[in-house]
Amino acid sequence: MLKLIFAAAIAAMPVASRSEATPLPRLRTDGIKIVTPAGDEVRLAGINLGGWFVQEMWMTPWVQDPPDGSPYHKVNDDAGLWRVLGERLGPTAMQDIKTAWRNAWIQREDFKRIKSAGFNSVRIPFLFDIVDEPKGMDWLRKSVAWANENGLYAVLDMHGTPGRQSADHTTGEAGVNKFFYEPKYVEQAENIWTKIAREFGRNPGVAAFDLINEPTGAPNPATLHLVYNRLYQAVRKAAPDTIVIVDDGYKGFDTTPHANVAGWANMVYSLHFYNFDAKSSDEQIKSLAGRLPKTLELRGYRNAPVYIGEFNIEPHSSPETMSEYLQTLNGNGFSWAVWTYKTVARGGPMGYWGLYSKPDAANAINPFTDTVAEMKAKIEQVRTENLSPVQELLAVYQASANPAPPKRQK
Repeated sequence: MLKLIFAAAIAAMPVASRSEATPLPRLRTDGIKIVTPAGDEVRLAGINLGGWFVQEMWMTPWVQDPPDGSPYHKVNDDAGLWRVLGERLGPTAMQDIKTAWRNAWIQREDFKRIKSAGFNSVRIPFLFDIVDEPKGMDWLRKSVAWANENGLYAVLDMHGTPGRQSADHTTGEAGVNKFFYEPKYVEQAENIWTKIAREFGRNPGVAAFDLINEPTGAPNPATLHLVYNRLYQAVRKAAPDTIVIVDDGYKGFDTTPHANVAGWANMVYSLHFYNFDAKSSDEQIKSLAGRLPKTLELRGYRNAPVYIGEFNIEPHSSPETMSEYLQTLNGNGFSWAVWTYKTVARGGPMGYWGLYSKPDAANAINPFTDTVAEMKAKIEQVRTENLSPVQELLAVYQASANPAPPKRQK
C-alpha cells in the first residue's frame, strides 16, 4: 500500500514553471571528470527517452504485420510506420497521429517523475529529419526546456543519421547503411548539427551533443573518426563550449583516437554496455567486471571522461543485480544513461527494460486498419499515468542514481 501511495504521489507532483527554473551550471571536462565552472564533479546519472522521437517496434504497441492481401509492407522501424500511415491516410493525418503519439508518450510531468526517481539527466534520442519536420525543432526545444526546468541536464543524441549509420532498425530505417559510403549524407549531418548547435549551444542545461548513436556501419575505425572529426568541427564552430560525445560504435574503445591527437577538446567517449548472451544475473555482473580493467586503463590514456550512453542488464536482470551494476559504474566514476524510461509492448510487461510499463497486454494500434480516431484513442493508453512503475527498480534508482546535484547559478 505504501508503494502505491508513493507512486501516486510522484505522478501527482506539480512541475516547476519555466519562470521558476534557474539555469543549471554549464558542464565541461577536466581530465577524466565532468565538472561545473566551480570545479565540482558531476556524474551524469540519466535515463533514455526511447520511443519518443524514434519508434522502436519491440517496445511500443504497434501492429507490425499487414493483413493478408494488404498493399503495405511489414512495419519494421520508424520510417516504415510513418510511411504506411502516410500512404494510407495522407501526410496531414500521418503527422496528426505522430503528434498524438509524442504528446502521449512523454509529457511535461514525466520529467518530474524522472527527477523524483533520482536522475540528474536525460538522454534524448532523435532522428536527423526531425529538424525538417513541421514544428520538429519545437519538439527538441520543448524536451530541453522540460528537462531543465526540473533540474535535469539534456543530452541530445542523433540516433539516426542521414543515410543511416548502420543496417539496424534503431537508426530509424533498417537495412540502409549508406551514411559512411555517400559523402552527401555526411555533409547533411554537418548541416543538421550546425543547426542544432546554434539552437542549443548557448544553453548550459544541454550537457552534451551525442554525435552519432552506435555507428556500427562504418567500414573501419579510420573512416568513423574522420567523419566524427567533420561533425565535431561543425559543432565547435557554432557551440564552442558544449561537450561533444563520441561513440566507439562497438569497434572497441581502443580504436578511438586520443582527443589531443585528434585536436578535440571538451569531449567525452561513449560506450554502450549490453550482454544479450548472458545466461544469468551473475554473468551480467561478470561481463561488466571483465570490461573494467581495459576501460579504466584506456580512459586514463585518453584523459577524458567515459559515458555509458546506453545499458541494461536484460536478460536476467533483477533489482539486486541492477543495484550492484550501478554501484560499480558509480564507484568507478562513470557517467551513464540506462535504457529506457518506459516500454509498452503488445504482449505486456518486458521485465526490467522500462522504469514504467503496462502491467497487462496493450490494446495494439493497427496502422493498417485502424481509423485516425481509433489510433488516437489507443495512443492514450501509453501515457505514463496509465502505466505502472516497476517499484523495485524505482527504489534501486532512487538509492543509486542520485549524485550530489551541482549548485545552481545565481
